[in-house]
Amino acid sequence: MFVAASALALIGLVFGIDRLTNAGEVLGDVEVAGVDIGGLDERAALARLAELEFDLLDAPIQVEVAGHVFALDPTDVAFDIHERALVEVAMQNGRSGNVANQFGWWLGRIGGGRADVDLAFEFDEEALTEIISEWEVGGIAQPAYTGEVWIEDGNVVYSYPAAGTGIETETALALLTEALADPVRRPVVLPTRYLEPSITDSDVDDAVEQARTIIGGDVTLANDELGTSIVIPRGVIADALEVVLDETVEDPVFGFSFRREPLRDYVAALGPSLETEPVDAEILIDVETDEITIVPSIPAREPDPTQLGPAVWEAIESGSRSGLLPYREGREAEFSTAQAEALGIKGLIGEFTTFHACCANRVVNIQLIADAVDGTIVLPGEEFNLNEIVGKRTTEKGYLCAGAIVGGELVEIGEVCIGGGSSQFTTTMYNAAFFAGLEDVVHTPHSIWFSRYPEGREATLGWQNPNLIFRNNTEHAIVVRTSYTGTSITAKIYGDNGGLIVEAGLSDRYNYTGIRGPIVRRNLKLNLTKPGEGCEKTNPITVQNGTGGWSVDVYRYITYPDGTETTETWSWHYTGYYKIQEYNDKDEDCTPPKVDEEPEP
Repeated sequence: MFVAASALALIGLVFGIDRLTNAGEVLGDVEVAGVDIGGLDERAALARLAELEFDLLDAPIQVEVAGHVFALDPTDVAFDIHERALVEVAMQNGRSGNVANQFGWWLGRIGGGRADVDLAFEFDEEALTEIISEWEVGGIAQPAYTGEVWIEDGNVVYSYPAAGTGIETETALALLTEALADPVRRPVVLPTRYLEPSITDSDVDDAVEQARTIIGGDVTLANDELGTSIVIPRGVIADALEVVLDETVEDPVFGFSFRREPLRDYVAALGPSLETEPVDAEILIDVETDEITIVPSIPAREPDPTQLGPAVWEAIESGSRSGLLPYREGREAEFSTAQAEALGIKGLIGEFTTFHACCANRVVNIQLIADAVDGTIVLPGEEFNLNEIVGKRTTEKGYLCAGAIVGGELVEIGEVCIGGGSSQFTTTMYNAAFFAGLEDVVHTPHSIWFSRYPEGREATLGWQNPNLIFRNNTEHAIVVRTSYTGTSITAKIYGDNGGLIVEAGLSDRYNYTGIRGPIVRRNLKLNLTKPGEGCEKTNPITVQNGTGGWSVDVYRYITYPDGTETTETWSWHYTGYYKIQEYNDKDEDCTPPKVDEEPEP
């Protein structure tokens, strides 16, 4: 009894030593698909199974179908062994259960016991099913024929279904799954079966009748909203029609659809007559309330090629073969809503009004130039150039002759007077830019001050000089709007100057100058000589009184939102009118009185 106990103790000791010395390894003789991984640690066991997977992927399975031989490449069905899961199962061999169970497993191993682990793997069953279908077509002399309906040269053509022989798919899948797990790669023979076609002759007849109805005539599509209409000929509809048997449903049925290209190409060939023109966005400014509104742009509209097929279907199903011509948005307007919003025109930043008597020629000119400027947009960094915007003032544009200052003289005849009075608009525009805080580039005050203008803060205009130019030195666009009454002209500038506060200042008059002239000139129309006095000269007659001159300084005070201030200064000298006198003599031999020479204008 002592001997038996000693023997048992010895066996237990050996079992314990075996447990300790083989920790972290696969215990016993463990095989996976004929590959022994017993005694290997986890890393070595994974490597051994990776070699097994490589061997199985490299070994195609021979498949016979109705006397035809094919080869199934495991890589075509994404065959993949679960190596890590297999090693985890193998590691549990001899380690599961209680100590008694593990000791029993150990004793069985001494007696030559072996463990086989079933191969765990996966593959793409959908891909394998597709391969079986290809074998069915290529490996069987008489596969089932489902029948067909198609369009040829504008006519409906068809063929009836026929029975045949096919592969038993479910059985084939089971056999091939088993073959993929077989490391020996034994050949597989797939069973065949009698196949009835999925549709009947009657189904084909119904599809033929429906196809003939679809291509039975022209289709008219119209869009009453846009006033457009087209007729799609029967031939185009026939060319677009496709008839396909849908076998994915339980009861296969013929389906009808239109190919997009024939319908699209036919409608596209009709040209831009079906398209609408895009409409630019508008920036509406109420000059009375200074309210700014952006009217959104409208893109062009064009027939929608993606919806032509459904539209033709609806027209055919309506019975009248007429329906709606579908449209979609086309090209964007040149001036889009986004562009209008990006200009950043937020409100009124500068305005000015001057007044005048009504009804004179100069009022016509003032209003014409105001209309030409109204709505001008100046982008950041760009210049407002009045002569460039308005162009030369001509009678063809409706401008009239009105008083203009030339060389210190008020002139009301000749080409130079065309557009006279436009300087009043120039002064008004200059002051609006002045109080908007915009950068002064070019402006020229009159040589003579008129009380209807702010002293020193005014500007004249000629072609092509003098001119009025100012720069938009803000970060946003500006819009110039003008308005007038019979006795006033107003210029307003809208934009965003960052909230500047602009004020004006004027110095006292200084640097006085005397009257210029006199200019004395001969005028034969005066006829002022006394009868019989021959060469006696008349005294000159004053036709324009001269005025003196003076200088002034104009200041612009700008206060920025952060509280900083700047001052800008412009200086100007008013020279005044020339004194102009005219004389008359009767004979050319008479020497006229000595007079001052006319100065350069």
